[in-house]
Amino acid sequence: MKSLTFLALSSSLALADIEIYPTLHFNGIIGDTSADSFGDVGGHGHDPNNEVALQGLDVGYNLRVDDWLSGFVNVIVFTDEDRELDVELEEAFGKLSSIPGGFEIRGGRFLNRIGLQNSIHLHGWDFVNANLSTSQFLGEEGLFTDGVELTWQRDFDRSFLALTAAYGNVPEHEEEEEEGEEEESAENALFSDEVVTVRALFGYNHSDFHQHRLGLNGAWGDNGFGRDTQLHSIDYTYTWRENGLNPGGRSFTVGAEFFNRDVEFVHPDNSNNRGSTSQNGYMVFTNYRFAEDWIAGLRYEHIQGRSGGAEIVGGDTEFAFTSEERDRLTVALTHQFEFEDSLSYVRLQYSHDQTDAGDDDSIFLQFGFNFGRADEVR
Repeated sequence: MKSLTFLALSSSLALADIEIYPTLHFNGIIGDTSADSFGDVGGHGHDPNNEVALQGLDVGYNLRVDDWLSGFVNVIVFTDEDRELDVELEEAFGKLSSIPGGFEIRGGRFLNRIGLQNSIHLHGWDFVNANLSTSQFLGEEGLFTDGVELTWQRDFDRSFLALTAAYGNVPEHEEEEEEGEEEESAENALFSDEVVTVRALFGYNHSDFHQHRLGLNGAWGDNGFGRDTQLHSIDYTYTWRENGLNPGGRSFTVGAEFFNRDVEFVHPDNSNNRGSTSQNGYMVFTNYRFAEDWIAGLRYEHIQGRSGGAEIVGGDTEFAFTSEERDRLTVALTHQFEFEDSLSYVRLQYSHDQTDAGDDDSIFLQFGFNFGRADEVR
């Protein structure tokens, strides 16, 4: 009986097209800044944090079974601001595809599909550092949850519509032993427990050479104050490709993104002192592949200061978090090359940050090496 069972299992595995393959991505940084520390011009957990740093080593494993089952696990290793190695489990999920009606389901830990950048790993960023809005509105490592996600997609002649809804819990992050009041306030304003996210993505190809993408996003959930945070955003990108859908040739992408969030809060020592604080932010960018292996990038970002709040005794106003107005201009030049049969790159970037405290200039040289296949499970 055991022999028959083993033979039946072996036959079923032989009939299935099973692939298990690793992927490895390395990002190293050399840089300098006029700011007092790299933290003053950073924000995301994987932004450059020292003059020389391991920005990220992504180690991933991919599973594909025919066209209906897939899975992905990704661990990132990096050096923190104290130059010590740290490890983080970014994603570990399974996905059922080709469900009748155009549905697919993901379950486990995943980067939420919200906005232009949140679901993209470090090695896929167009610039050395994350968009300001990603860390300011979604979290120090962006927004990732342990939960379930449902996506429905309908394809048309030259367009498609994809609707995604996810529900899950935000994993707890290890807190610094000595966290200042400002950092704690900013952390409390973010999603900290149950959260629901939705994204509607509409794509339209005017022709093989002109592509448009429009995204509408929303997120609602609990925050660190024990009240609610809600977020809304809209994003748009246009891409022109010289060779259309065929690889190679020049290409040009321009895009923009707008975020708005509202954070409810209550004072820990006085429950009568409560209110809400709102904030906006936007980003515009362009990337131009002017030669086969060269890409020039330009990005401008603006984060609005806080508004709203709650009036307390004495006429003062208390806010859910402290945040000052901030502008950033970034210029990048990327050279791509083949390394171990994979597309790798070297990137030179200059950034200028402006706040009420003054102006800061930063320059970075980033090295990115990719190993393995490019088709990671998403």
